[in-house]
Amino acid sequence: MKGVVEVIGLVLFEHHGVHEAERKHGQRFIVDIVLEVDVADAVKSDRIADTVDYGEVVAVAESAFRDRHFFLIEACAAHVAGAILAHFPKVHSARVTVKKPSAPVPAAIDHVAATITVARKRDG
Repeated sequence: MKGVVEVIGLVLFEHHGVHEAERKHGQRFIVDIVLEVDVADAVKSDRIADTVDYGEVVAVAESAFRDRHFFLIEACAAHVAGAILAHFPKVHSARVTVKKPSAPVPAAIDHVAATITVARKRDG
């Protein structure tokens, strides 16, 4: 049985970006994570050990987000998604959106964003 675990609106401050000012001063990013998870055992047992602990998802995502410097939010989102898949065997796919509210564009915007979906490879 498949289910979805979501972490929406994770706010992180980091020095990612193409422009020198972004790397020097840093900025706020907002990360949304949507995981397709095998929940069959969790539905029967009602135990957190049988699903994906979203507190642990936050910790893994935050660590991956800060793991290295990223010029592009696309690369950052892919790195976070890959780290989540590597850490949680029950996750079938991870969709990670990185939003950049203070993107250096000459317009009034809410944010720019990049979304990456990474799926676990199937055997055979």
